[in-house]
Amino acid sequence: MLSQDSQDPSELQRILAPVFAGFNRTTEAADADGSMSFMHPQGVIVQKDTTSTFGKEALTNLFKTWYDFTGPYYFKRSNEKYSGGGNWIVVEAKMELEKVDGSGVILRGDVMHIWKKEDDKWFMFYEQYHVDKEE
Repeated sequence: MLSQDSQDPSELQRILAPVFAGFNRTTEAADADGSMSFMHPQGVIVQKDTTSTFGKEALTNLFKTWYDFTGPYYFKRSNEKYSGGGNWIVVEAKMELEKVDGSGVILRGDVMHIWKKEDDKWFMFYEQYHVDKEE
Protein backbone atom coordinates (compact mmCIF):
# COMPACT_ATOMS: atom_id res chain seq x y z
CA MET A 1 0.00 0.00 0.00
CA LEU A 2 1.23 3.49 -0.84
CA SER A 3 1.95 5.89 1.98
CA GLN A 4 -0.17 9.00 2.32
CA ASP A 5 2.42 11.09 0.43
CA SER A 6 3.09 8.51 -2.31
CA GLN A 7 1.17 8.24 -5.55
CA ASP A 8 0.73 5.41 -8.01
CA PRO A 9 3.77 5.29 -10.35
CA SER A 10 1.55 5.22 -13.46
CA GLU A 11 -0.15 8.42 -12.26
CA LEU A 12 3.24 10.07 -11.72
CA GLN A 13 4.28 9.04 -15.24
CA ARG A 14 1.03 10.51 -16.61
CA ILE A 15 1.67 13.79 -14.77
CA LEU A 16 5.19 14.16 -16.18
CA ALA A 17 4.47 12.91 -19.73
CA PRO A 18 3.66 16.38 -21.14
CA VAL A 19 6.58 17.92 -19.22
CA PHE A 20 9.04 15.38 -20.65
CA ALA A 21 7.55 15.92 -24.12
CA GLY A 22 8.21 19.66 -23.83
CA PHE A 23 11.71 19.15 -22.48
CA ASN A 24 12.48 16.63 -25.24
CA ARG A 25 11.51 19.20 -27.88
CA THR A 26 14.28 21.44 -26.51
CA THR A 27 16.92 18.68 -26.84
CA GLU A 28 15.71 17.93 -30.38
CA ALA A 29 16.32 21.60 -31.26
CA ALA A 30 19.50 22.00 -29.14
CA ASP A 31 17.71 24.93 -27.47
CA ALA A 32 19.67 25.79 -24.31
CA ASP A 33 17.30 28.53 -23.13
CA GLY A 34 14.35 26.24 -23.78
CA SER A 35 15.93 23.43 -21.77
CA MET A 36 16.68 25.85 -18.96
CA SER A 37 12.99 26.83 -18.81
CA PHE A 38 12.33 23.30 -17.50
CA MET A 39 15.03 23.54 -14.83
CA HIS A 40 14.45 24.90 -11.36
CA PRO A 41 16.49 28.13 -10.92
CA GLN A 42 18.27 26.45 -7.98
CA GLY A 43 18.62 23.19 -9.90
CA VAL A 44 21.60 20.87 -10.00
CA ILE A 45 23.00 18.58 -12.70
CA VAL A 46 25.48 15.94 -11.54
CA GLN A 47 27.60 13.62 -13.63
CA LYS A 48 28.08 10.89 -11.05
CA ASP A 49 31.60 10.76 -9.61
CA THR A 50 32.72 13.56 -11.96
CA THR A 51 31.12 17.03 -11.88
CA SER A 52 28.18 19.03 -10.61
CA THR A 53 26.65 22.27 -11.85
CA PHE A 54 24.32 24.44 -9.76
CA GLY A 55 22.12 27.47 -10.39
CA LYS A 56 20.51 29.20 -13.34
CA GLU A 57 23.54 30.96 -14.86
CA ALA A 58 25.85 27.95 -14.61
CA LEU A 59 23.17 25.55 -15.89
CA THR A 60 22.35 27.81 -18.85
CA ASN A 61 26.05 27.88 -19.77
CA LEU A 62 26.23 24.10 -19.33
CA PHE A 63 23.30 23.59 -21.72
CA LYS A 64 24.88 25.93 -24.30
CA THR A 65 28.23 24.15 -24.13
CA TRP A 66 26.56 20.73 -24.19
CA TYR A 67 24.45 21.52 -27.27
CA ASP A 68 27.48 23.03 -29.06
CA PHE A 69 29.13 19.64 -28.51
CA THR A 70 26.17 17.32 -29.24
CA GLY A 71 23.89 19.20 -31.58
CA PRO A 72 20.22 18.19 -31.57
CA TYR A 73 19.36 14.78 -30.12
CA TYR A 74 16.50 12.55 -29.00
CA PHE A 75 16.52 11.95 -25.24
CA LYS A 76 15.23 8.37 -24.99
CA ARG A 77 14.39 6.84 -21.62
CA SER A 78 13.62 3.17 -20.92
CA ASN A 79 13.02 0.98 -17.86
CA GLU A 80 11.56 4.03 -16.12
CA LYS A 81 10.72 3.83 -12.42
CA TYR A 82 8.56 6.59 -10.93
CA SER A 83 8.18 7.35 -7.23
CA GLY A 84 7.14 10.23 -5.03
CA GLY A 85 4.02 12.26 -4.71
CA GLY A 86 2.73 15.65 -3.75
CA ASN A 87 5.20 18.26 -5.02
CA TRP A 88 8.02 15.79 -5.80
CA ILE A 89 8.47 13.10 -8.45
CA VAL A 90 11.58 10.96 -8.87
CA VAL A 91 12.27 9.22 -12.20
CA GLU A 92 15.04 6.66 -12.59
CA ALA A 93 15.74 5.25 -16.06
CA LYS A 94 18.18 4.00 -18.63
CA MET A 95 18.93 6.73 -21.16
CA GLU A 96 20.16 6.94 -24.70
CA LEU A 97 20.93 10.19 -26.51
CA GLU A 98 20.58 9.67 -30.25
CA LYS A 99 21.51 12.34 -32.80
CA VAL A 100 18.46 13.74 -34.61
CA ASP A 101 20.26 13.45 -37.96
CA GLY A 102 20.53 9.66 -37.46
CA SER A 103 24.34 9.67 -37.37
CA GLY A 104 24.57 7.71 -34.14
CA VAL A 105 24.23 7.54 -30.39
CA ILE A 106 26.00 10.23 -28.36
CA LEU A 107 25.92 8.26 -25.11
CA ARG A 108 24.07 5.67 -23.07
CA GLY A 109 23.77 5.38 -19.33
CA ASP A 110 21.58 5.80 -16.29
CA VAL A 111 19.71 8.93 -15.27
CA MET A 112 17.74 10.08 -12.24
CA HIS A 113 15.54 13.18 -12.32
CA ILE A 114 13.90 14.77 -9.31
CA TRP A 115 11.06 17.07 -10.35
CA LYS A 116 9.63 19.73 -8.03
CA LYS A 117 6.24 21.36 -8.44
CA GLU A 118 6.04 25.10 -7.79
CA ASP A 119 3.11 27.36 -8.68
CA ASP A 120 1.41 24.51 -10.58
CA LYS A 121 4.45 23.97 -12.83
CA TRP A 122 6.96 21.12 -12.72
CA PHE A 123 10.69 21.92 -12.74
CA MET A 124 13.66 19.58 -12.85
CA PHE A 125 15.32 20.21 -9.50
CA TYR A 126 18.04 17.57 -9.75
CA GLU A 127 19.52 15.42 -12.50
CA GLN A 128 22.16 12.80 -11.87
CA TYR A 129 23.53 10.72 -14.70
CA HIS A 130 26.16 8.07 -15.26
CA VAL A 131 27.59 7.34 -18.69
CA ASP A 132 28.17 3.71 -19.68
CA LYS A 133 31.76 2.93 -20.68
CA GLU A 134 32.43 2.21 -24.34
CA GLU A 135 33.20 -1.44 -25.01
